[in-house]
This record gives sequence, C-alpha cells and structure tokens, in this order.
Amino acid sequence: MFRAITSHSSAQVAMSAANNALRRSGSGSASPKIVGPLASKLKDIRQNTHTNLKLQLQKSLSPMKFEQAGELAEQIEADEPDFEHLHARVEEFVQSNKNDPEIIVSALKYLNSQLMILSAAERHLKANDSPANQSLMHGLKTLIDHATSRGESIIQKLSNTTISPVFTAHPTNFNKPQASAVVLSQLDDIATPHGNAKVCQELWQTQGVRELKPSVQDEANQFSSNIRHLHSSGRNIHKQINQQLSGLPNNLKLSKPLVEAGNWVGGDRDGNPNIDAAVLKDVVKTLSTAAFDYFEQKIGKEKTTQPGSLGNLLSKAGHSESLGLIREKLARTRAHLVGEGPLPIQGDLYLNANELLHNLESLNIGNLDTDDKRIVQEKLDLLKLDADSIGFHGASTDIRQNSAMNEKTVGELLRRSGGPRNYESLGELEKQTLLTHLLLDTSKTVLNDTPIDGQIDNPEFDREIALIKSYKTIHDSYGPQALKNCITANTETLSDMLEVMLLLKHAGLADGDGVKMNVVPLIETVDDLHNGPTILNSMLNHPWYRQALQASGNQQQIMVGYSDSNRLDGPLASSWAVYEGTAKMLEVAKQNGVKLHVFHGRGGTEARGSGDSYAQEIKSGNGASLLTGMRQTEQGEEVPAKFGTKIISQSNLADMVGSTLETMATGSDQQLAKYANTMELLAQHARDSYQSLYTNPELPQFFQRSTPIEFVGKSNAGSRPASRANSAEGSLVLDKLRAIPWVGAWYQSGSAMPAFFGTGSALKNFVDQSTDTNTTPAQRTEQLQTMYREWPFFKSFVDRTATALQKADMQIAQKYAKLAPAKSQGVFEKIKNEYELTKEMILNIKQTNDLMDHNPVDAEILTVKKPLTQAAHAMQIGLLKAHQQAGPEIQNKLVEPIVMSMQAISSSNRFG
Repeated sequence: MFRAITSHSSAQVAMSAANNALRRSGSGSASPKIVGPLASKLKDIRQNTHTNLKLQLQKSLSPMKFEQAGELAEQIEADEPDFEHLHARVEEFVQSNKNDPEIIVSALKYLNSQLMILSAAERHLKANDSPANQSLMHGLKTLIDHATSRGESIIQKLSNTTISPVFTAHPTNFNKPQASAVVLSQLDDIATPHGNAKVCQELWQTQGVRELKPSVQDEANQFSSNIRHLHSSGRNIHKQINQQLSGLPNNLKLSKPLVEAGNWVGGDRDGNPNIDAAVLKDVVKTLSTAAFDYFEQKIGKEKTTQPGSLGNLLSKAGHSESLGLIREKLARTRAHLVGEGPLPIQGDLYLNANELLHNLESLNIGNLDTDDKRIVQEKLDLLKLDADSIGFHGASTDIRQNSAMNEKTVGELLRRSGGPRNYESLGELEKQTLLTHLLLDTSKTVLNDTPIDGQIDNPEFDREIALIKSYKTIHDSYGPQALKNCITANTETLSDMLEVMLLLKHAGLADGDGVKMNVVPLIETVDDLHNGPTILNSMLNHPWYRQALQASGNQQQIMVGYSDSNRLDGPLASSWAVYEGTAKMLEVAKQNGVKLHVFHGRGGTEARGSGDSYAQEIKSGNGASLLTGMRQTEQGEEVPAKFGTKIISQSNLADMVGSTLETMATGSDQQLAKYANTMELLAQHARDSYQSLYTNPELPQFFQRSTPIEFVGKSNAGSRPASRANSAEGSLVLDKLRAIPWVGAWYQSGSAMPAFFGTGSALKNFVDQSTDTNTTPAQRTEQLQTMYREWPFFKSFVDRTATALQKADMQIAQKYAKLAPAKSQGVFEKIKNEYELTKEMILNIKQTNDLMDHNPVDAEILTVKKPLTQAAHAMQIGLLKAHQQAGPEIQNKLVEPIVMSMQAISSSNRFG
C-alpha cells in the first residue's frame, strides 16, 4: 500500500502523499459543518499544527518512512475519513512496521501533539471568551439577594463558606509534565504561524513515554506551579468580592477567605507504599516554599520601583527600614521551615503568617494621601485573607488511609501495649466498647508503639506509626492548616472512625480540648452510601467524639465518592446514592445540631461524576449541601487542565466559586422528595442491570483482551501503583481493580461503558413496566421529560450521559471487541445494545435528535478532534492486535507505541 519515493523533493513528496490520500479516502463522509467561532479557531489551529508537525515528521524519518507517515497524516487531516477504511490502512501500517516501530512512534507523536495542542487551546480559548468574573458576580449577586430578602448577614454566610479544589496525583497523567508545560506556556501564541511552529518543534522534542514512574516529590514539584496559579486566582476572587461588598451599606468586606488550596500529594497513603514520614515532610516543604514565594512577591524586594505595590507605598510612607527588617525576619523563617542550611537559625522568627501581617499592619501610613491609604488598606485586607488561607503551608494536605490499614495499625498498637492480641477479629460492638474506653480514659495511660519482649519487628506498622507521629511535628512547624483532614477510605462502621480518633490521640492531636484534625469518613460504595446516615449518626452521638467535635467548631466533614460506587454498581445507581445519601446525612447533621461540609471525590470523566464545567456539576447539587461551601478532588490530568495557566485557573476558580454561591442561595432541593421514589425505582433496576454485566463470567477476559488495561501500569503515569494485586493465574480479578484504570480502559476502547450501562434499561423498564398501574407508558415518559426540565440533578445526569454517549463510538468499540475471544463476544453485544437503548431513551427524555443540544459548542469541538481521535483508536487497535499475535521480542518493542496511543486518546477525551 505504501510506496517508497526517494527521488522527489520534500515538497513533491508531501504533494504526492496528499493527492494519494485524497484519492484513496473517497469513501469517507464529510465532517459536519463548523459554524461556531471557537471550533473554527480550533480547526485553523489544527491545520497549522498539521503543517508544522509534518515538518517534524520529515526531519525525524528517512524519506521512505516519511512518505508512509506523511501520507497517513494527510488522510487523517482530510476532513473525516471513513473509519473502516482508516482502520484497514492503519492495521497494515502497524503490521508492516511492527519489527521496527520507529515510524509508528513518529505517527503517534504526530497524533498526540495535535490532540495535546487542540485540547489545551480549547481550554485557553474558552477561558478568554468567558469573562472570568461573570459567573462569580452572578453567584455573589444571587447570594446577596437571597440573604437580603431573608434578613441574613451576607458576611456571616460568606465567613462560613470554604471552597477548595483539592489536587490529587492519581495515575492518569500520561503525558510527560515537560511536554504539557511546553504547550501551556505558549498558549497565547499557539494560533500564530511562528508561535505554532515553535510549539510543534519543542513539543516534538519533549513528548514521549515517561521513562520512569514519578516519585511523590516529583508530583509535588509538578503541581507547584498549579498551586501558585491557584494562590493568584484566589486573591483575585477575594479582591473582586470585596469590591462588590464595598458598595453595600456599612462598607462590608470579607472577614475570612473563601478559597483554600487542597492537596493529596504526599498524604494519600491508600495503596501508595511510596509515602512515609520523610516523603510527607518533603511535600509539605515544597508547598510551603510556594507560600513563602507568594508573600515575598507581595511585600516586594528592597527598593522596589513598581508603582502602587505594597512595598513601594509603605516605603513612600517612610518605612523602608522597617520593611527591610520584616523581609529579613521572613527570610529567616523561610530558611527555618524550608531551607537546607544548618539549624538553628539565628534571630527571631514568625510563628505564622498572621504575625507577618500584624507587623505590616502596625506600620503607620498616616502621611500618605487618601488614595494611597485606601490602596494600602485594600492590599492589607487581601493579605490578611492570604495569611488565613495560604499561611506558611501553601496548601492544606489531606491524609487518606484505608480503613483496613488503620485497623491493622490499631491492632498492633494494642498488642504492643499489652491489650487484646486478637483485636482485628473482635466483633463490631466489642471494638467500639474497647476503643471508646481508651478514648474516654483521662488517666495517664500511654499506648506503647515499640515492641515488647517476645514480639517480632513489624516494618509496616513502624512506617505507619512514624507517619502518624509526623502529623504533630508538621502541625507544630507549619500550623494546623498544613494538615487539616484525616480521611478514611472504605468507611463502613463506627469503629473505622474510632480507630482514627485513637491514632490521632496517640499522636497528640486529640484530647478533651478537641480533635486537631478533621476525622472524615470517605463513603463510596452504594451500600455504604445507603448506610452513611447511620455511620454519621453513630459518630455524632459518640460521647467522646461529640465533645471533641464541639470543642473543634462543631462542623463535620464527609467525603462522598463517585469511583467505586460507579465501578461496582453503575452510573445511575452511583449518582443517586451519592445525591440521596448526602441529603440524608445533611438531615442527620441538622438533627444533631452540627454543620456538614461535603467533599466530592469526582474524577475526570462523566462516569465518575465530572460535568463539562463546574457550573454543570455544582448547580445540579442540593443547595443545602453547600451551606458551608464545597471541596472537590481534581485528579492527575485535571490539575493542569483546569489550573495550568493563570488565565485558565482564574476562569475555572471563578466558575467554581460563583456556581457554589449561586446554588447555596437556593437552599434545600425542593424536588428531591417529589421524585425520590421514581429515582429509587430507576436506581435499583439500573444497579441490577449493571450487575448482570459486571458478574458475567466472560467479562474479565473480555475486558483484559479488548482494552489496554494491562498497559496502564506501564505508562508510568503516577507514583501510586496503577492497580492493586488484580490477577489470579493470569486472569483479571475485577474486584481488585482500582476505579480509575477500570473507567479509563473502557474510555480508551471506545465504548465508555461505565458512563451509561444500566441507564437505558432502567429508563425503559420504568416507562414500560412501572408498578404504577394508574399511569400509561406515555404518562411515565412525560414524567421523565418533566423531571429533566425542572430538576437540576436529573438534568445534569441526563446531559452527562448524553455527552458520554456522544464521545463513545460503537463502530470503534466493535473493533476492540474483536480482539477478545469469540466466546466473550456476547459481552460486547450487551454493551452495544445497552448503548443503543440508552441513546434512544436519553433522546426521548431530552425531546431532541441531538445528544449534545445542551452543549453545542463542545459538540463542534468533538467534531474538530474526531479524525485525530479515530486515528489514535485505529492505531491502538492495530498495536494491541499485533501485540497479541507477536512473540516476546516484538511484544517488548510494541509497549512504547501502545502507551503512546493511550496518551493520544487521553489527550483527546481524558482518561478516568
């Protein structure tokens, strides 16, 4: 198929390749017409990027190999090629080059570079086209209007609200950070001829498979710039809100920060053996460095000449010498907390950032004119908010550990202290009784964590205890804000929480005066979410904990997860369990006189609760769950996608804060009780339908052979292992899989199954076979349509499902399915049938023929990227097939291109 042309000039080669591609792709259908300005700009960028990447292809390959790769690139660029034809050509391309896959790697570099550039440019253009303060100001106005009409204090409501994106480093960041940085740093110029050429050249040189897994410290360093963007964006948010509040009676201003940076890197110990006390301390140092950089920038260097800066104005007021002393003290404090020099540091230090602020506020500015005084005061007001939110810690690091590990740690601690030797095998009530006695004991009884006579060493326990003890050291050095939350994954019982409390008490972070860290249950599976209100009620009625909670502010945080609930029970049952469970836990908290702060553990795709914007995610929520604000995870690839530049960060954070303020103003969801019974019916049937697939004995082999799941761990995407021990005699054990690679592998293989399976069957069953004999199918259909129109929760779920259906492609998915054994093909038929049924029901509910009528802009963007995404899928299918058929030597050669194909697909539509 591919001919060698060695006597032509490079221009003739390119022209010949283009003409051949156009002649041979005649069976392809034309792309939908692009009419929107954003998609049109992206299409222009795609064409320019294609031209520049072809030059890189030519430089990196011999003339013969370049003709092959260049011809393929031209076919991909020619509108929308027919996938059957493209698949056949790519498969031959892979088969003919699998022994020496250099040309395959180059073709994948072309595809991934295109998709990385287009996806980053998309986010940049959206941020530029949407004024960053529009959503923020609308949300604030809504909150003010509601507070005014109810006679509430707007400052009081804002002071009780904390909004926090929480950065996690789950293994989904396939691309090299250096490659991502090349694109993100040049987005302003990416649409210009020179700028585009420069990005293409630099990206070509830096991208590829990550050679080594990043260390936890590497991940912290990679996120440092994103933390800095978040600091800057948070300050801008506070500034804009203060400006609006100043126009209200009494010249109001924020008394507490709204925005707080959150972090899991270094603290997420659940399944990450690479985290110990030393690693955690190093990560906290890295985050602290960002904080010191921030305050040094705001105060300014000596003899700063920047007009209007705080340092300039204070110097103007005659305080140059005092500023110099403050800078020196801040430098000493920095050296003490994050420096590499010897300790102790000579001279006095700041104990916290508020002491720094107090020094600045004590400087007399009486000789400045009125405008300069006002500017100084505004800057000090903002710096006060910064001192509370950023402090000397930079971002608040959450600790997360699995309940099973906490149980083992407590069991060993009790054995070393002369307690029961069989703690782990005690019944739940026995555990509660024992733990309660130890928590309530006010004597000087000390638990012992060193081995006693006759006990063997336990390195795992020693590492855990050292970590737990390090929390107190970090608190003492950086302040309690540095480590605020202790999260327990797989919380199922009260003893899971009591164990954490005992460990914190042992570390010196819990006593009769309160708990110095928030004890946070992570409630995730559908069964646990149903049981969540009972767990929470038992926590809040525990005598020791309730007293400690009251002393600590009487606010309880819970974390609700979208991952394992989706993996085990499907999207509809998961979404409803999270929503309903949260509402019921809100009632429990209210009955106990406690405020509830909800932390959402979302992922990057629709299957794991992600919408197309913060607005879609947050506005679909129950306003009552936002009265204390919100926290939400941003994992791996989502961090640079949402906070990778100052402009993108500002736009996303404004959307997050504005949507939270707007939704919290609406109060309790008035539709919840009205539609709860219908949702319960839908969720139960959807769960049963999903379980029929999940428990299918052919599913593990089908999944293992028809998706790139076995290559996730070879991508070196994160410090945490990509999966738990998940195989038995070569076969996959689904219950041992992590949710992220589970979801990601299905998206990679074209079906996006976890985002829709069970939904269509549940909707169809409700319409056709409802137990309500007083209504007709037509009336039940109308009810679903009404729910879509008037209930934000249901509308968001339907629209998210529609977006996932649009991203999925059953023609592509069928090609992946054929990689699996013939006896497991029934699995694909179930998936395909459910896809078609779900699509039919979703369109019926939306009353449209267009899945994306809720988001036509993104529909066009998907069209722009579709030829490239199709080509990446075709390449991956061909590579997986070749890998299955080859011997060990060729298989080893194909690992790199397979991972690169995963990079390209992830760059287009995200991973998990």
